[in-house]
Amino acid sequence: MSFITLTTDFGTRQGSDAVLHGAIYGIAPDAVITDLSHNITPQDIREANFVVNNSAFFFPSGTVHVIVVDPGVGTDRRPMAARIGEHFFVAPDNGALTACLARAEAEGWSTEFVHLDRPEFWLENVTMTFHGRDLFAPVGAHLAAGVPLSELGSAFDDPITMPLWGAEQHDDGSVSGEVIYIDDFGNAICSILPEEIAHLPLPDGVEVELCGAHIRGMVSTFGDSEYGTDTLIALWDSSGYLLVSENNGTGGKVIKPRPRDGVVVRRLG
Repeated sequence: MSFITLTTDFGTRQGSDAVLHGAIYGIAPDAVITDLSHNITPQDIREANFVVNNSAFFFPSGTVHVIVVDPGVGTDRRPMAARIGEHFFVAPDNGALTACLARAEAEGWSTEFVHLDRPEFWLENVTMTFHGRDLFAPVGAHLAAGVPLSELGSAFDDPITMPLWGAEQHDDGSVSGEVIYIDDFGNAICSILPEEIAHLPLPDGVEVELCGAHIRGMVSTFGDSEYGTDTLIALWDSSGYLLVSENNGTGGKVIKPRPRDGVVVRRLG
């Protein structure tokens, strides 16, 4: 059984997301297709990095992940396929795999890349504005059907990467980061990991500052009974990052964070 995931910024109103399924089934009719997300903010390659890196590696080894967040569609940007560890990726070479490649480096996984320059693995009529349907989905289907990565194009070793997110420790011991992603509940996922603030007196001896709000201490889960609805709380998200949430509510009533807003964790008092 072969698995394919799809991540795009297409939305679901026009049917562009669904037609990718059709393009795949025409080549690999037994593939199992999962839509990771078709609601990436339009042209937001950074957001695609976060969603894919936090989802893709939960799938079985050999899964093919097709990513189409492609503001350069139809230009000379390079279409690519890659193996990262035991997973395959098909995407424009525009930085969309940066987070996955950083993970591979940290884990010691091997990688390989090919430039998708062999049209026999695309649909017959390739448009300039829908490479997701005409190029990326068919290549993903061929991979899932057993075509070796090396046959899909010419090897290269310089995939494009882009600046993403991180955290910085300061002389006073405070740690600053930024908002990576706002989820559908309005929660702000921030670029600070537990080990980056392990030197601070967690959980009660810290303050988290975001959008001018100051949150005293951290809690272990949503709905902590000590806090009223819509009170700001800080905790660890399932992705491993710091998360700021409005307790038992939906974000946006107390603060309205956006990606790239700064966040600071410091010692109380």
